[in-house]
Amino acid sequence: MSLREIRIAAGQRNSSALQFHFGGREGLLQALAQRHLPRLAAIQDRLYADLVAAGGRDDLGGLVEVLVRPQADYVRLGSSERAWIMVCAEQAARPDVVLADVLGNAPATALHVGAAIHERLAPTLGPGLAIERIVAVATACLHLSADRARAEDALVLPAAASIRPTLAFEAWRDNLLDMAVAAISAPARDRSAAGGALRS
Repeated sequence: MSLREIRIAAGQRNSSALQFHFGGREGLLQALAQRHLPRLAAIQDRLYADLVAAGGRDDLGGLVEVLVRPQADYVRLGSSERAWIMVCAEQAARPDVVLADVLGNAPATALHVGAAIHERLAPTLGPGLAIERIVAVATACLHLSADRARAEDALVLPAAASIRPTLAFEAWRDNLLDMAVAAISAPARDRSAAGGALRS
């Protein structure tokens, strides 16, 4: 989306207002990040504290939930929050996104939980594949949360009856978490063996 389209969608007539206040597109994204990232981090901190209190610090399923659930829960908080999840998914899909930049903006709890998941996966998958698995699952869940955000926004439109049916939010979220755990813990297959047998 161009700055002009953003200005029009915001109802701003002054063509230089965005440039004046934010210095351009990157400044606008930075301002949005400063608004939303602390709120997402607070959700993640609460989920991790609950996991630790329940004695699940080493539970892979619980760790994966702490990693990917905040974005899903954020979808239910309002239209601004849904828009932010969609922006994040769009940014994550850019080919010039570097993992180091993503990690540099990640909350401390996300980094800690990601490291704990890596520690659980690396002995069987190897360190490189373990990182790829974590990044792929987290990215996929972000995109699925953005899809849900679009569906939630569409439900208020007059043509909502024609939209494909969606699960109730809690059922959708629980299914997302189950899929994330299954994907992240799936064994790597040895495709050099006859019939693609699972690695031992």
